Amino acid sequence: MRLELVWREGWAYIHGTAPDGKRVRKSAKTRDPVQAEAQRSALEATLWKVHHYGPEAVMTFGAGALAYVNHGGERRYLMPIAQMLDGMRLKDINSTTIRDMAVKLYPKAKPATRNRQAITPAQAVINFCHEQGWCAPIRVSRFDVEKPKRKAVKADYLEAMRPHLPHRLYVLMLFLHQTGRRVGEAVGIEPEWIVGRVVHIPKTKNGDAARVVMTEALAELVHALEPRHGRVFGYSTHYSVYKTLRRAAAKAGVEYLGTHQPGRHSFATTLHDAGWQSSAIAEAGGWKSVALVASTYEHPTEAQARAADVFAGQSSAKLAQQSKRKRKSPAGKGDE
Repeated sequence: MRLELVWREGWAYIHGTAPDGKRVRKSAKTRDPVQAEAQRSALEATLWKVHHYGPEAVMTFGAGALAYVNHGGERRYLMPIAQMLDGMRLKDINSTTIRDMAVKLYPKAKPATRNRQAITPAQAVINFCHEQGWCAPIRVSRFDVEKPKRKAVKADYLEAMRPHLPHRLYVLMLFLHQTGRRVGEAVGIEPEWIVGRVVHIPKTKNGDAARVVMTEALAELVHALEPRHGRVFGYSTHYSVYKTLRRAAAKAGVEYLGTHQPGRHSFATTLHDAGWQSSAIAEAGGWKSVALVASTYEHPTEAQARAADVFAGQSSAKLAQQSKRKRKSPAGKGDE
């Protein structure tokens, strides 16, 4: 195999045949003969190395990240990672490499941030490259994250905030509380998606469509709203509601809980306390993982008090049975 330089209107192109028989047609993007020859020589050496040792011998993280994005991969958070790992061959990257990168990239961040913004996207690139046959798979240990303890609330929490909220935001929060939808999905609802009490959401976070049924009272409130920005609740993005919610919570003298806890989390907890099974809750709220519902969203309220009531009932029944037996025992033998 020998690659050659071809000049067209002063620009260099690299032409030839790779060791596997594939044609090579590549622009050197230079008019400089020295730079063009350097590129030709480097490409020729790379193709030979790939032919003899496989793609692992030459494929870098930067090249893999570019291919990942070009094939539709999520580019968010990826640029600084690619810059930090660029030049490193995929075969030389292991779990420790990626964890060290996460710490250097986000030295003051919490473990959850490092997992989400460094480890997860880096792992996604390597998984993609493995699927292409460019490298072996690796497992990356996540940083330990302490699970936040979420709180479930009842409707009185929203009623306390109601006087301090714009009406459309109160209705939005009530919608989240009663339907369990994600705030991003709710904010994106368009008027034509609603027919009577039913909301048809074309695409959710999971990629599926969803059918949401509102109560009569909630549907009446929703239909009374005047749409803005082409949206039923009038917000172009869910990020615009948090400051208002925080101010309203302070004025109402209640704890600020954002949108997830009074909404999706409380929805699951309320249904669980009403006796629903995890599978039914998952279907109602649009969770794909039943296990996630059971481990994360179900938080029975007053569990200790309810447990005490159960054992108190058992004790009372046992004492009653003992008392009954004593009354039936022959005289003088009840204390034996």
